[in-house]
Amino acid sequence: MTEYGQTARHVAPAELVVARQFTVPYAINLTLTSTGGLFTPNDLYKVKDTNGDVVFMVKGVFFSNRRLLLDTAGNPLLTMKPKAFSWHGTWRVFRGESTSPNDLLFSVRKPKVFQWKDNFDVVLATNTDEASPGDFKIISRSKKCTICIGQTDEIMAQMHRETAFFARDKLEITVNPNEDFAFIVSLIVILEEIKASRRRQQQQHHHHHG
Repeated sequence: MTEYGQTARHVAPAELVVARQFTVPYAINLTLTSTGGLFTPNDLYKVKDTNGDVVFMVKGVFFSNRRLLLDTAGNPLLTMKPKAFSWHGTWRVFRGESTSPNDLLFSVRKPKVFQWKDNFDVVLATNTDEASPGDFKIISRSKKCTICIGQTDEIMAQMHRETAFFARDKLEITVNPNEDFAFIVSLIVILEEIKASRRRQQQQHHHHHG
């Protein structure tokens, strides 16, 4: 099994995000907060480093379910998009602003084997093996989430949710050395979007049965 994790390890960083600058030889701590407001509904999230400098922004696209991960200069690094209309089915992530199958980098999907926990598999576009359990896995709880390599327990990153009374949740993300932190951030954003869509569904549900 380690063999498999090893392959993922060597292949992943270059595969996932074109820019080498998102893998550094030391652990990195980031904070993700949601920023969407009444007047800026398409500014969704900001990611800051320990100095409080913005590292990434996530913006929505008007009349679309696409989410863009941008660098500080506003260049689109990744496009995140739920498949069809199911926000909590499969998400696909593409290079830059593209949504072309040629630019697909990876997909995030529910594990094939039903699990009670909020777990997801991450499958690289280069992985065409249908039976493959995935190149990475996300184990998500309400306050905490762990991203591991393949089916191993080798941890790439962890997220811890700080819930403040009356304030927006702050997600503290720790990325281990040599892992692609743009990739990790995109996974956390997708998890947040899945949570948000569930909340919206529940609200609609309440309105219908009010």
